[in-house]
Amino acid sequence: MFFSFLTRLFSSPPQQLPSSESEENTELKIIVIKEGGKFFHNFQLFHRATLTSIDTLIFLPHLGILLGETVSWNLTELENATVERASRQIKRPPSTRFEATESKIRQKLADVLSFDFTPIYRFIWMKNLTEDEFDTLDLSFHELLPKKYLLFKDESGDSLKQKLYAMGPYRDEPLSSLKIIGALNSYTYILPTSQNPAGAILSPEQTHFLSVPLELQMSLTGGYGSGKSTLLLRKAMLILLTDREASVLFIAPTLLASELLRNEFVSLLYYGALEIDLLRITFTPPQDDITEHKCFQEATVVMCDDAYLLGDALIDRIKHHQGNRSLLLSTVNPDTLSEHSVGLLHRYRSHIDPRIVTSTSQNTLHLLLSDIRHRLTTSRRQEIMIVFADADYIDIYKDSIDEYLGSNCRIVTPSFSLQYQNLDDIVLTTPDSIGGLSIPHLFFIVEEKFDDYTYILSRASESSTIITYPNPQGEADAKNLQE
Repeated sequence: MFFSFLTRLFSSPPQQLPSSESEENTELKIIVIKEGGKFFHNFQLFHRATLTSIDTLIFLPHLGILLGETVSWNLTELENATVERASRQIKRPPSTRFEATESKIRQKLADVLSFDFTPIYRFIWMKNLTEDEFDTLDLSFHELLPKKYLLFKDESGDSLKQKLYAMGPYRDEPLSSLKIIGALNSYTYILPTSQNPAGAILSPEQTHFLSVPLELQMSLTGGYGSGKSTLLLRKAMLILLTDREASVLFIAPTLLASELLRNEFVSLLYYGALEIDLLRITFTPPQDDITEHKCFQEATVVMCDDAYLLGDALIDRIKHHQGNRSLLLSTVNPDTLSEHSVGLLHRYRSHIDPRIVTSTSQNTLHLLLSDIRHRLTTSRRQEIMIVFADADYIDIYKDSIDEYLGSNCRIVTPSFSLQYQNLDDIVLTTPDSIGGLSIPHLFFIVEEKFDDYTYILSRASESSTIITYPNPQGEADAKNLQE
């Protein structure tokens, strides 16, 4: 097989050249992107508890995976040098790691996708060697390194493209970038949902946040549905994968939100064939004495999701006791951006224009029940959430809804826990308890006057209805509704 391990035999020690991000073959990257492919420089492949660094990883939908290694040889150091195929008897260090790296890629794809036949091709980038210079080398180089698999520093764009597509047969039916890159780069993958059954890959804007050094980040800002929670979760995963001594404390607005995030974290680990000691990450709701807890004291990184919902007092307390810990906050307020903050400009959850209905105190329940009945013709009960501006109405409405629909509505409060309950029926809740929830259909029952609907409506992914009622008379009127 071409590009087994190769051993160099030099008459003098090879020169050590400093590694730099500028070494990336930008011309090659441009070609790959134009061809609808993916280009990764210094790709980090995480599988189980191992990390494999890959010089260049390319995916082309009509070809497959191209595995590249960068070789720093130059003409001066190759004078009178030879190269030979490595074997178990040869104890010199190999020049390439192709076989071991390809084996890791195939193991990862097999574990994530169960079975996979994605073709993998190999190439070497001679970043300091021209084609003419290579022609002057010892015959052993030409015997073991055919030029059609070598990319030289003076290679033209057309030549690069021709070599890429000459490595294997062109596929009329393209391979799935989402499937293959989602498997290899699984911590950047968004697991499938009912709204997005194929899953998704983080956008370049979102991926940029993951690459920013931890010590330079203080806050992540973006509108509702811009992917803040998703990014913090994946940032935590990347930290734990790359730093075996790290420990993360993840604070979410409610107990339910923290449990949902933990479940997503575990699901992504399982999907991506990744291994992380779950004792190294703690998900928790806000607690006034959080800095006195062991999870805070042992944390090297503290993340506060939706920090604007946690309260200034808690955030100030965490900052006061921060010490050497890294602190990452997510918020919707761009005014909190500092020099080292990252802002998300794009909204990934579609904006839903609400249907607004004006009712009377006596007719609100009837109108709500009628709308829910209509919604249930095409949706499941667990896809509906009813948010009440006034918590006093929840218990009263629950009895009526359960009786009318034969259901068992779930009342979600700030202390709601998935350890003892589930969300497999219609959800009844209040604005302070909806953190972490995302449900297709939302009803908001509210007085005519309310400060801001934006956050509440952002919990809906398909439809939202606001039912307003004028000047309620308190619980007495609510009981009349039930009657």
